[in-house]
Order: sequence, then structure tokens, then C-alpha cells
Amino acid sequence: MLASRPFTNARPLRASRAAARPVVVRAQATATSLRQLLDDASAAGLGKTRFIVIGDAILESVNDWGAVRYNETPSRGLLATIASEDKSFECHIPLSKVKEIKFAKSKAKAGDYDVYATRFFGEDGKVMLSCVLHGSAGQYDPKAVAAWNSLAQKYGESVKF
Repeated sequence: MLASRPFTNARPLRASRAAARPVVVRAQATATSLRQLLDDASAAGLGKTRFIVIGDAILESVNDWGAVRYNETPSRGLLATIASEDKSFECHIPLSKVKEIKFAKSKAKAGDYDVYATRFFGEDGKVMLSCVLHGSAGQYDPKAVAAWNSLAQKYGESVKF
């Protein structure tokens, strides 16, 4: 019986460098796909968007969803920044923290109109950031609604990273 005899010349096995590569490639592919989604959202023409962050306080600000810039930082990794031209509005999204994005169309809590939301979820499953098309009582720019619907159709209801 081979299994009953101990191995006398056994040495610990070490993973080769090649074995580590798929993890690195996967991480890069994940960042690229999130980056692609953000770039597509920028190019789509979403227009006026309400950016909402909820923690112990709530912050809401309306700005055009314009171009996204990317910057590598030592403490937070790769950041995506959506900003107004005059820098009076800046939204920084640490890409390594985003684990899922959901596109959700729902009825408004007060009023008879639809709400178009793009929600960013972190590792804990909680919403990091909500981006909602902005319009008074559902009066959205039809091009913005078409752009949001196009993104939701392309990426589906939920995208995990």
C-alpha cells in the first residue's frame, strides 16, 4: 500500500509565480470592467444627476454626470472622479471599494412617476453612493432617460466586481 508509507523525502511545495498571475489578471479585469461602466455612463449623456451619500448624515448634490477622471492614490488606490468644470462639485469613487452596481427603476415615494437610480454597493452590501436622474416631479430630459435605459439594458440589473 502506497498510502500507508510516510514520505521521507517530502519538501514543502511552493506555488509558482505563474499560479499567482490569474489573481492579478482577474483584479485588473475587474477594475477595467468597472472603469468601462463608468466611462460608458459618462459618454451616455445622463445629464443632471442627484448624487446621494447616506451615512450618519445625508449628502445630496445635483451635477451633470460628466467626464470621469482616474487617479491612483497611495492611500485609496484608483479613484474615479466626476467633477464640475469649476470644481465646486467633486465625487470621488474608490474603485477597489465598489463590489456591485445596480440599476433600479422604481416608483417615487411621493408622486406618480418613475425614479431612475444607479447604486454603488461596498463589501458590506451597503449602498456607498446613489446616482439618481434629476428632474422636478419626474420631468426628466428624455435623452437622459434613454441613456439610463440603454446602460441598464447593456449591463443588466446588477453588475458584480
